[in-house]
Amino acid sequence: MIKTLLIAPYQGLAETAKKVDAPDDIDLDVTVANLEEGVKAAKLAEKQGYELIISRGGTATMIQDVVSIPVVHIDITGYDMLRVFTLIRGIKNGVALVGYPNISQGAATICSILEFDVKMITIKSRDEVSGHLEELKQQGFNVVIGDVITVQVAEQIGLRGVLITSGKEAVTDAFEEGKRIYSFFRRVNSQFYYFQETFNSMPFPIILLNKDAEVIERNLLYEQDNQCHEILDSPVILKVIKRVLENKTSQWAEIEGQNKTYDIQAYLVSITESIVGINIYDSVMQTDNRAVKIIGDPVHIPIIGDSAEAKWLRNNIQQLAYTDANVCIVGELGTGKYTVAQALHFEKFGQQSPLVVIEGGYLTNDVKIEKIRNKLTTIKYGTVIIKDIESVSTNIQNAIKSLLQHIPDTIRIIVLANESLDYLVHNRAFDQELYKKISIHVIHLSPLRNRKEDIGDFVDYFLAEFHAENGNETVGMKPDAIDCLLQFEWLGNLSQLKKVIQELSTMTTDNYIELFHVKKFMNKSKLMSMAHDNSLSLDGTLEEIEQKVIKQVLREEGDNQSKAAKRLNINRSTLWRKLKK
Repeated sequence: MIKTLLIAPYQGLAETAKKVDAPDDIDLDVTVANLEEGVKAAKLAEKQGYELIISRGGTATMIQDVVSIPVVHIDITGYDMLRVFTLIRGIKNGVALVGYPNISQGAATICSILEFDVKMITIKSRDEVSGHLEELKQQGFNVVIGDVITVQVAEQIGLRGVLITSGKEAVTDAFEEGKRIYSFFRRVNSQFYYFQETFNSMPFPIILLNKDAEVIERNLLYEQDNQCHEILDSPVILKVIKRVLENKTSQWAEIEGQNKTYDIQAYLVSITESIVGINIYDSVMQTDNRAVKIIGDPVHIPIIGDSAEAKWLRNNIQQLAYTDANVCIVGELGTGKYTVAQALHFEKFGQQSPLVVIEGGYLTNDVKIEKIRNKLTTIKYGTVIIKDIESVSTNIQNAIKSLLQHIPDTIRIIVLANESLDYLVHNRAFDQELYKKISIHVIHLSPLRNRKEDIGDFVDYFLAEFHAENGNETVGMKPDAIDCLLQFEWLGNLSQLKKVIQELSTMTTDNYIELFHVKKFMNKSKLMSMAHDNSLSLDGTLEEIEQKVIKQVLREEGDNQSKAAKRLNINRSTLWRKLKK
């Protein structure tokens, strides 16, 4: 049985409904209430467990805006129109009909067929009724046909109001329509229930936000985890929502909380209503080492320089970007391996797909690999960059092999190595099978000492970057000052050059870095380096002294970790782990 309440805007409709035999599966109650009173009755009925409401006209329209159960409108039928026109057939002129389109359009057709002289006025809201009736009265009209509100206003201003009533046929049709709508509503409700259960059962917090980052819906995990609510305070949220709505694609971002860092995935739920979904994935404590980082909007960093190396790199990036094969980028520390990896990603995916950066030196157990795998399952397209691949232990190498087997083919893998992996494979310090998987294409980056002709271009690029970030007044370097830089070997490569240019730009308040600035800085750095080299302190614990010895040997070997490891009689992986302590 469908527990049903018929809310009649006028007493006559209630009496008609009582005379109609309701279907066996409708348990009918009838009450009289118009407009606001009808809304109150409907709200109360929903609380009392009614499953269906039937009403008419403006009252039905107002009710359906405030209840979550189905509402059926009693229509004005052709019989109802003929009935009312028959009632006023003796009135030859001065008759008008004022009503919504569902009344006026049908009435106009009947009047045309029967040649009744009735003025038709169509309204869009009940606020228009009073003005139209006042105007009709001034024009000499005496009778106004319409619904309850029209008749009430007509009587208030001195016109005769004739109500268009609904007969048994309209009520019977409403019962049948109610049964159809209720059946459909139950099916939709059942589907919604399963969707709601799925939404609440997701293993991570989810929220739905509008374009102003206001919460529209949330699942149970979000409600239970009070700490993750802090992501709404981040300005990143609005930026991510904007990107999703503009690009109509998923976006990733990282949000720093008070004690945690959150990875969020934003995706389009409704373009018409500007609703965006946010998945909040496992966060880490800010005090923890970060083994993985997801960059949702990677920026394009150009390959700088006009040397043969720079031109070859730009050409190679364009060719490799559209292959699906894994890439290994090899080069000394500071040669720009990560920049080349970013360029490969941007060339293939742009900003539409995330960049996942895995710090090889922080991979200490299989648990972290499992967490990384879980994160990657939420990404459809993108690039995974594994840094310092040569530093990972044998156990982690096996875990990485497993990781590569389980991620989609649509995710590109790029590994970065500070030295050629061939030597490690030969000495069984690196897994040969993994080596084959990650080295389908290999890019070797030359050290800066072998491409010094690009130093001037890098100086200009770095100065422009510092100017934008820090507001430095320095806008360039004099040619003879750049020539002076060419005399150095730059064992720290581009990283070292960038630090030097940054310090030089803060040394001067002039617009240009002069030759004397470079000489003064380099002489000072040289003296400090010599003093440091000759004064290795033996203060501290054994572990601290060990760190000092390792760093000293590294400096003497030009930061070449293979040579330093050989000189210290330890393997490359051991050296890396000791440096990370």
